[in-house]
Amino acid sequence: MAHRGSRSFESNDPASRPMGWASRRKQLAPGMIEFDTGKVEAKERLDYWSSDVLRRMSIARMDAGPGFFARLLRTQGRRGEFWDHTSDAIRVERGARRCASDGGDEIYVGLLLDGPSRVSQNGNDHALVAGNLYVVDFARPVRAEWSSHREIAIVIPRERVAALAGRRAMTLGGQRLDRPGLAELLASHLALTARRMRGLSSVGREAAIDAATDLACALLRSVADEAVDLPSGDVLTAALMVIDQRHTDARLSPARVAVAVGCSRSELYRAFAGQAESVAAAIWTARLERSRRMLALQPALDLSVAQISANCGFLDPSSFNRMFRNRYGMTPRDMRQLAGSRTTIA
Repeated sequence: MAHRGSRSFESNDPASRPMGWASRRKQLAPGMIEFDTGKVEAKERLDYWSSDVLRRMSIARMDAGPGFFARLLRTQGRRGEFWDHTSDAIRVERGARRCASDGGDEIYVGLLLDGPSRVSQNGNDHALVAGNLYVVDFARPVRAEWSSHREIAIVIPRERVAALAGRRAMTLGGQRLDRPGLAELLASHLALTARRMRGLSSVGREAAIDAATDLACALLRSVADEAVDLPSGDVLTAALMVIDQRHTDARLSPARVAVAVGCSRSELYRAFAGQAESVAAAIWTARLERSRRMLALQPALDLSVAQISANCGFLDPSSFNRMFRNRYGMTPRDMRQLAGSRTTIA
């Protein structure tokens, strides 16, 4: 399972990488790019793979020697992305802190082609063998332990899955999709797409990926439909979880929270009716609390106040300053200076 974010082929911070690393990303065609450790010096391969590709995950253990090999082909469609990933043995994990900080919320449906592996998410722990389909929800913590393996996958924006599965989309992560019918069709289509992808025209690639996305969404909806409905009281719990995980996204709003949870806005507002603050206020509170924690890390955290406000989901620095002062009785700069003085005294 490769874990690079699906919203952009480019790294968030290319300047932080060693010179020449960008050349290891090969643009094969419009919307198709390949990452390969083969042209990287052996001693740099793991760092390259970790920082340039595995941005959704942290490496917990690596059993291969210094000649670590991995390759990822990513191809964009109109409604999803197709990934073809080969790697030496590696163990990775995605913790709650990273889920809350990087905004990753895609749904990943993978098909293991070769190499036994294990994936754990949402209390599900599955040993996987070639031919198994499974789901990972990048908005939730996950662990994966891979032998030398090859895997292909379709990666789908959460909004598309949530629109079909409702709030039960939150239960999909960690499930193995070993059922007849749609799962067999999807597995066959993914395998054939992997064999033909490099030879297809751009129109053919988009059509193949869109078909895989539609099959995967239909399969996920059927799995969600079989799940037991969450009690109505869980709308609040689910909404708070979405806010905790995605408040750094400046686009997050009550309407987007409702879509992610799978409820109407009126249901969402009713769930918050008995709470101390509204859903909109809960979003702003999460952003302010995150900014306060980041400011308290100064001077160890070398970010400007403007950078911190942007990283916490604030588009307007003046609004951030005003809201911060109203809540904490001091400006963000005052908070940073106070944290710095405490560090000096200590």
